[in-house]
Amino acid sequence: MRAVKIIVAAIMTVLVVACSSPQRSVVMHDTPTGVWSLCEEFYYDNVDSLTQRDIAITVRYDGGYVADSVAMDIMCITPDSLVVEEPFTLHIPHIGNLRPEEQTFVYRRRAVLGTKGRYIFRLTPQHAVKGIGSVGIVISESHTEKE
Repeated sequence: MRAVKIIVAAIMTVLVVACSSPQRSVVMHDTPTGVWSLCEEFYYDNVDSLTQRDIAITVRYDGGYVADSVAMDIMCITPDSLVVEEPFTLHIPHIGNLRPEEQTFVYRRRAVLGTKGRYIFRLTPQHAVKGIGSVGIVISESHTEKE
């Protein structure tokens, strides 16, 4: 009987830890020849329509990046076919060497993806940008301060 209680307690502990661990999705796409000029499409399969999420754009770049900023369009297509598109600008700091750097830029904080299913995010630069080796999207559970 004691062994059964221990097994049940262990299973409950695993379930609590698994359910409370924050979900994080990071997807990166490499750009051909280190120039970002094409639309990059990312998929996020949402299983939780109540949790607040932070959405960020991440870029990996090298010393070949010389622009002051990167103007882009972000399109989101929801599982129920709603489409939202808006401009967004990345202010990427310059680096002094050729070693690649990675920067992440907040796009949305505490966003609620209110429909379960596949979300499509399309990131499109408004003009070709040299020196960007890959671009991606990061979706993670929001961390809010407890009051």
